Amino acid sequence: MFAYIFLFLFVSVAVVLIIKSHYRWTYFFASMLFMFLAAGMLMFTGQWQRALNFASVCFVVFALFHRLKIHYYKQPLLISDFRLIVDWRNWETLFHYKEAIVGVLGLLVLIVYAVFGWYDAEPMDIVWQYTGAIIFIMSFFAMWYFSKHPGAVRTWLDSLPNDGRDVFLNLPMSCRAVFFQVPMFEGNGQEFAEKLLTENMYPETLEKPDIIITLMESTLNPHKFDFTSADIPKLRMFERQMDTVFASPLRVHTFGGATWKSEFAFLAGVPSTDFGALASGVFYSVVPHLQTGLIRNLREHGYFCVALSPFTKGNYNAKAAYDHFGFDLMLQPQDLGYPAPMGKNLWHISSEEMMQYARMILEKRHPSLADVQQPMFVYILTMKEHGPYKTDMDNVFGLDSPDLDVKTISAINDYIGRIVDLDKATESFNHYLHERNKPFVFAYFGDHQASFDGVSPKKKGEDTHPDYITQFTVRSNIASGFRQEQDFLDLAFAGGVLMNVAGLSPADNFMKANMTMRSLSNGRLEDCYDSKLVNDYRNYLYSILKIVR
Repeated sequence: MFAYIFLFLFVSVAVVLIIKSHYRWTYFFASMLFMFLAAGMLMFTGQWQRALNFASVCFVVFALFHRLKIHYYKQPLLISDFRLIVDWRNWETLFHYKEAIVGVLGLLVLIVYAVFGWYDAEPMDIVWQYTGAIIFIMSFFAMWYFSKHPGAVRTWLDSLPNDGRDVFLNLPMSCRAVFFQVPMFEGNGQEFAEKLLTENMYPETLEKPDIIITLMESTLNPHKFDFTSADIPKLRMFERQMDTVFASPLRVHTFGGATWKSEFAFLAGVPSTDFGALASGVFYSVVPHLQTGLIRNLREHGYFCVALSPFTKGNYNAKAAYDHFGFDLMLQPQDLGYPAPMGKNLWHISSEEMMQYARMILEKRHPSLADVQQPMFVYILTMKEHGPYKTDMDNVFGLDSPDLDVKTISAINDYIGRIVDLDKATESFNHYLHERNKPFVFAYFGDHQASFDGVSPKKKGEDTHPDYITQFTVRSNIASGFRQEQDFLDLAFAGGVLMNVAGLSPADNFMKANMTMRSLSNGRLEDCYDSKLVNDYRNYLYSILKIVR
């Protein structure tokens, strides 16, 4: 009796979820998806109760998982996310969020119930299993066929800026995108080609400088928060100084997490959003198809390129992705003496320690670097600024905002304290670079903003996408003739800025196009006011240059 009550409740919830869909196309795809799941279980078991239970509980799991992802990442659940989930090397990231563990464990319990609930129900005649097989196949081909329908595609793409709020539309529509396809953009690539810069924007330097870039985890200048009152100390790393050659707001393409999206934009020179539903898994599905990028350009100039990450080489497929980008070497702090197992992600390593290990790389204090005579490119990722943040901190920085509760204020105090420590580490490292008396370019940027348990404090300014703005700074001791021309920068253009500051000419037409576009669009890409220019640029990259294949 109770089993039938549960079955009725889950089926009712699934029906309500379908009825509450926002788009007409969702009704179709949700219905087909329900039939697909139910018919599949009926085909294998012949148990109608088990089939209904499986489909209904799966619908509840999808809806809850979708809300969980939006809560932490402000991004919809897509089919490509399951590739990240099944890679066990990524599970430690989940375990870092204790609140999320509870939610995921609850989802796992529901999945187990979906699969094994009603396992002892009386099977029906075999003809029903054949019927289930027919419905299973028909519903699959119906979803596959109509996922190409222009109206369905337009509806789905229009829904994505609204958090892709219909998960039962997202999952079937994003299935087709699991298979890599070169992005297609309407535009006139030939017209953009005629605008390409014909010569290097800045003269090359006599001695190529070492280039050091730090991806600063979850880092936003806390002075950008719009508090009623606050007593936040001066943070020199965010201020223009004597050696600052470039400083601007930075447009990133993720919020609250998914650092690999920012890594991709920086290293590939194009945003992950160009790849639609594959954006969540670019390190797995897109990077192997890249034909160019920042690292390949630097290697053409003779640079030895090293990545230093506090995470393991397998986490989010990092080592394989870095190899495809063109890095010569990937190191973890453990390779340089940090006392921890090689298979452990270093969630709590300080940024000061990461900078110390970067010094060891520049001083070639690792066997793989002993014979390197080339200029070096060192790519550093920090981790200490990553959440979660303590919610029992005193209000050390005197924060006051009527929109934030006590726990959020406490968490932001913890966050600001970590940024204060980051500022000290950054200034100390910059001082070290000057003391070396060798030419250098030192840059750093925030990969995305922090999420305070789903809360995003109000920011100063009038940016169109305030939650997707951090900052980018470049400092140097060389005289390359570089002059900052943009007061806003998309992360996809940051590599070109570094090359210009270092006095390096573009080594291929992709980087030449990247630098040209930065100049033509005043540093904007996702937020460029000239949509035709953007489409011409993208058409040139993907259809003419064929930067991915």
